[in-house]
Amino acid sequence: MRLIVTAADETYHRSRTDYSWTKPGEILTIGSDDAFVGIDSRKYTTRGKVVEIVTNRNAVTKQMITLLTAQGWYRTDREKQSAECRKRMLEVFNLARGFELEDEVEVFRGRLRLVPQKSGEGQAA
Repeated sequence: MRLIVTAADETYHRSRTDYSWTKPGEILTIGSDDAFVGIDSRKYTTRGKVVEIVTNRNAVTKQMITLLTAQGWYRTDREKQSAECRKRMLEVFNLARGFELEDEVEVFRGRLRLVPQKSGEGQAA
């Protein structure tokens, strides 16, 4: 399953505004207009990486229910969840669409984009 995971740890900084309080390799979803949130730790990070993970949809769905319940979106007393909750539930499965494996991504104004490469990065010497 292609998902987005933490691209960095507490010591990784590409810029002065980078941060990561998530666990290494944690599955991410959009947490705010400028950051991802780890679906297990509920902590934030600025960078994600597209990877192929061996997991099943039910395990990720259970983690998302826990996250959305803590955030107040998922209500256990409702038979049918709100449209916003259903949207957020599916979001984690669709974020990696359109990106290649190992692409580094960030959230910019609530949407994903490739991390811009600094000049000289990724070029052969």
